[in-house]
Amino acid sequence: MSPLRIGVIGGAKIAEKSMLPAITATPGVELAAIASRSAERAASLAERFGGSVRGSYDEVIDDPDIDAVYVPLPIGLHGEWVGRALRAGKHVLSEKSLAGSYADVCELVQLARAQSLVLFENFMCETHPQSIAVRETIGAGGIGDLAHLALFFGFPAFAADDQRNSRELEGGALNDAGAYCLDMAVFYTGRLPVSVWASADQRGADVDQWGSATLHLKGGAVAQLSYGFGLDYRNEVEIWGTSGSIHVDRAFSIPADRLPSVVLTRNTVRSSIEIPAADQFQTQVRRFAETIRIGSGAIELDRRQAHGLIMDSVRRSAAEDRVVAMSEHPDWDALAGRIGDAG
Repeated sequence: MSPLRIGVIGGAKIAEKSMLPAITATPGVELAAIASRSAERAASLAERFGGSVRGSYDEVIDDPDIDAVYVPLPIGLHGEWVGRALRAGKHVLSEKSLAGSYADVCELVQLARAQSLVLFENFMCETHPQSIAVRETIGAGGIGDLAHLALFFGFPAFAADDQRNSRELEGGALNDAGAYCLDMAVFYTGRLPVSVWASADQRGADVDQWGSATLHLKGGAVAQLSYGFGLDYRNEVEIWGTSGSIHVDRAFSIPADRLPSVVLTRNTVRSSIEIPAADQFQTQVRRFAETIRIGSGAIELDRRQAHGLIMDSVRRSAAEDRVVAMSEHPDWDALAGRIGDAG
């Protein structure tokens, strides 16, 4: 079977540090080409990881021998370049957030759906054995009936000119850190929200720096999300049920060489869930390639659309200072019905 040939457009740090090593280490996947705004940057990355150097993003996208494109560009450029790749018939693995608005997410999802293409948003932590073990423990009733989740992701401030502080490039705490919390609240529980209540604080910047959101999930559980920039580093989750609780340390950014730390507590008795270390970027690349191979990308498109609509509801709730019911949006009931318990 021929390898999945992936082209990369953009030389971001996440590509250099995590995704290019993962692509080159994954069996059945080949790094075919790299393009960057800087020819020197592209040449340096190609020398280290392989693939040919291309003079423009279009040269990668238009290559008929490339099957899929990885897009580590700023969020504000995803509409143009993820859309361009999909229109050229390429499967796409895009960095998160997929887009800065629900309308833009819908446009990209519909492009992928029309051509039966796979479109992934790079929430790589979903594929780590740690996250899967937590989801399975909850699903098997390991902490009884689910009551509450608290998800925290935040880190020290970025430079003022960092892309994550750019309104034009659709930065901000929700699109960067909060998106992880929202995605994993749904992933862990397999439940979609019924309503959202959120707040946001720009703290004098052009985009939101701090935020929180309360998701009232189907079945009655509540997920409280807290995220931001300019904070002491925090990357953890607490999950509470009627007969136990789970604490997850390093829930979102999980180093490949770190032995997962997941503690299960029942009636004050603590025990560790044994989980192997893993490179979540490699597990994500494998999942992306397997989804393409077996043609099972349709449910992922629904999940990405639902995620985009929940994100928009968080924005609307913060802007209007009110609880937003998911059913207010005409797309929600049909979308939630298609996803069911696959959230």
